[in-house]
Amino acid sequence: MTHLSTKTKTLVGFVVVLGIGILLQVPLQWGHPAYARFTGTFLVALFAARLKVSLPRLTGSMSVNLPFILLALTELSLAEALLITGASTLVQCLWSENSQQKPIKTMFNLGVTLMAAQAAWFTMQAAAANSGLGLALGALAYLLVNTIPVAAIIALTESGRLFGIWRQILQLTFPYFVLAAGVAGLAKLATHAFAWYIPLLILPLMFLVQRSFTLYFQALRDTTGQKSAYAMAAAGGGRG
Repeated sequence: MTHLSTKTKTLVGFVVVLGIGILLQVPLQWGHPAYARFTGTFLVALFAARLKVSLPRLTGSMSVNLPFILLALTELSLAEALLITGASTLVQCLWSENSQQKPIKTMFNLGVTLMAAQAAWFTMQAAAANSGLGLALGALAYLLVNTIPVAAIIALTESGRLFGIWRQILQLTFPYFVLAAGVAGLAKLATHAFAWYIPLLILPLMFLVQRSFTLYFQALRDTTGQKSAYAMAAAGGGRG
């Protein structure tokens, strides 16, 4: 953190401390979970965290583990959901294409996702637990709490505009959040009793989602690069 500004260090420290505080709830609130349901969701979420999509124009990626986190928040206890969220986020960060992933970045990302999961849980409970409205509002809370701190840290470290960066992140990830909430909602409707195998049935669909987003973002990168090449050629012709 030696190259970070004071504001950046303050934000990172706040998120990390809050994330640790949230994670400490797990052993304090751990009761007698349904181990089959928890284990099934836990393992599938870990695998889905490895299915990542690199975001264009941003130094970051997203995993397709969100439907399983939302399912955990609606069908399991808060402690179980937080453990699934934290473990899958850790896998996402450690299984990075960048072999020099900094621990402070991992801790920040972990803190952000735990904050988002906690906010989604409170929102679901306040709205209507186990209802479609509660799930939708919880996904919205997760989206806001997950993206705003990330946009803030990018704005501080890269000297950008907070709202502009957040809007860019939102444009890239909002369709995925809507899709994830829809998949989680359909999973809830598909069965009256949430069984251990439900997350496993969703996994092939999320693999296809990951491939679809990868191809779309790659096409977006190619189009942007082509436009830049055209612009450079035009500028070169004008100077000649």
